Amino acid sequence: MTLQDYIDALRRQWIVIVALTVIGAGAAFGYSRTLPSEYSSTAAVMVIPQRGDSTNELVQGSSYVQSLVQTYAVLASSPLVLTPVIEDLGLEETATQLANRVAVVNTLNTVVIEISVTDTDKERSQETAAAITDSLIDAVADVSPSDAEGQPAVRLETIAPARMPQAPIAPNTRLFAMIGAAIGFGLSVAYALFRRVLGTRLTDSADITAITDAPVIGEIVAWRRNYTILSTMLRSKDSRSAESFRALAANLKYVAVDRDLRVVMMTSSAPHEGKSSVSIGLAAALAESGHKVVVIDADLRRSSVANALQLEGSVGVTSILVGDVTFEEAVQRSESMKIDVVAGGATAPNPGQLITSHRLRDLVDEARDKYEYVIIDSAPALVVSDALWLADLADGVLVVARSGRTRRKQISAVLATLKSTRKDVVGIVLNAVKRNESSPYYAPDAPSRRRLRAPKQKSTRAQAKAGSASDE
Repeated sequence: MTLQDYIDALRRQWIVIVALTVIGAGAAFGYSRTLPSEYSSTAAVMVIPQRGDSTNELVQGSSYVQSLVQTYAVLASSPLVLTPVIEDLGLEETATQLANRVAVVNTLNTVVIEISVTDTDKERSQETAAAITDSLIDAVADVSPSDAEGQPAVRLETIAPARMPQAPIAPNTRLFAMIGAAIGFGLSVAYALFRRVLGTRLTDSADITAITDAPVIGEIVAWRRNYTILSTMLRSKDSRSAESFRALAANLKYVAVDRDLRVVMMTSSAPHEGKSSVSIGLAAALAESGHKVVVIDADLRRSSVANALQLEGSVGVTSILVGDVTFEEAVQRSESMKIDVVAGGATAPNPGQLITSHRLRDLVDEARDKYEYVIIDSAPALVVSDALWLADLADGVLVVARSGRTRRKQISAVLATLKSTRKDVVGIVLNAVKRNESSPYYAPDAPSRRRLRAPKQKSTRAQAKAGSASDE
């Protein structure tokens, strides 16, 4: 993966990143508010030599004190000092527990010792700090070496008595919130990157090119959830979705420069990947360029083209194959899309046998003679074998994959399955690609939230044939 791939992965998951960052900060802030407030009171003492009548004695005393001050700092948190404090104040804890709340600091190159005590009660923290200071002074007097007169060689003098703390020092809610936000951000970034690296679903063309050499000749931008292919192509002609179909049609011409690519079969790996919508959109884009186009719904098990275009679906391919109507009688015109359509027809009990019949080849040959482009909508290749039989009738095959739905192993499997046919996979079309950024070159989707409704269109010959069939 390149740096741009990582950036794209983070951009796609920006909602997750923001949400987890906010949740982490909020959870840490809330947790910090449940913790008890802690106060700290600090006292300071100075270690002073007892005698210093001459300069020489002062220098010697200073050096002697410097050598002892670290020892006295350790002594301040020892049981010798803390046990009397616990007894005097009646604290319900051991010397070790009290030592965990005591911090003793000796500033470098000084003879000053600072004693800080942390407690949930600010008055008790002050009392404890003062008591430890007094106890340390007494302990130093007991353990300090004596001079010739039996007096301690050093003494401790309080230079800063313990004061009542004014504000709590903990918990630091701001620090907690920052740490929580950092943890949430880190987890969300890891989630986004791991999903990009280890994810099995296709999201963009880079995912496809990473597993196959088949070219991606189109990325169909997703349209509104409540829109259909019909309303998208009619009401949002200048939208990204409509323009992506035009780009697909143009790319189809480019890949057909050195071959006769007039009959194109459209398939996918599984249902609900949008192959029928892509078939209609591609046909409409070709018709918009002035070409004569027909769409043949050869998915006889779950035909959907007629319903998407609001046409009559009971007369179509199955009617032609069983000899009920001719090709010309089954053709319907979608005036709104400027394309001709052969619907799937009534559901047959033996669609597999109809697909393999010689009459289907005749149907495709007749369509080839009368139209510049023939788009065949086939069943998913990994579900049934219909696409393998239909591929032999086409000049090339387009495989539709749905962004965020189709898995990598599915696209690999469908390409491997189609290798058994004599027709090459012209390319892959990635459907339902999300594009959120705006551009002055594209118009937004139409504001209406209602689906476009139009009266059903049916060829006169198909109506007459259907009517006579119902009379019988």
